[in-house]
Amino acid sequence: MLARELLNTEFTPLTPQDKISAALAKMDAWQTTRIPIREVTTGKLVGMISFEDIADVPDDSQEVNSVELNSSIYVFSSQHLFEVARKMLEYEVRLLPVVDKDGIYLGIVEKKNVLEAFSKMLNITTTGSVITVEVTKEDFTISELVHLIETEGAKILGLTVDQPVDDSLRLRISIKISHIDTSAVVSSLQRHGYHTTTENRNDLLQTDITSRADELLRYLDI
Repeated sequence: MLARELLNTEFTPLTPQDKISAALAKMDAWQTTRIPIREVTTGKLVGMISFEDIADVPDDSQEVNSVELNSSIYVFSSQHLFEVARKMLEYEVRLLPVVDKDGIYLGIVEKKNVLEAFSKMLNITTTGSVITVEVTKEDFTISELVHLIETEGAKILGLTVDQPVDDSLRLRISIKISHIDTSAVVSSLQRHGYHTTTENRNDLLQTDITSRADELLRYLDI
């Protein structure tokens, strides 16, 4: 999923000639501490104004260009959802401007849109089960895992890989599959030398992938 698929075009950036009072009002309305500034004639971003820079300005009737702007933070419309999320986390923003290849402002991506997109990508709400497999980096092969799972008639709905901090540790792969009963898939994986750590229960609907999504929700709730 690309940034252009998550665009919100209802948000209007400020211009350098707008009043600081307008910036404060927009920050409050959109629950954000940073607002992009766009040059009207070019359509390009010229910077961002932050709450910290204007909170104590004595006269909020001054123009935005009377304070020093921060560098623009944005993603290109062709960049992936992962890059959008990475920048949101890195800069701790709730909304992120999107520009085209020429730097022309197109719209914003909101945090809630990113979370909804991740939920869809991981099939969080789709009925199924999650199997967690631990392997060394050298033994990790997606193709073999897919083959073993699909041989048992199941389909992979989502997959995440937890990278170990220490190179000596094993990778932890969480795989959401279409089957509620995981016994056949788990048995097949174990016969082929895979170590599964998720409990094998018929009512297993939400485990690691849901937990990861919940952690992402909490982490992005800035």
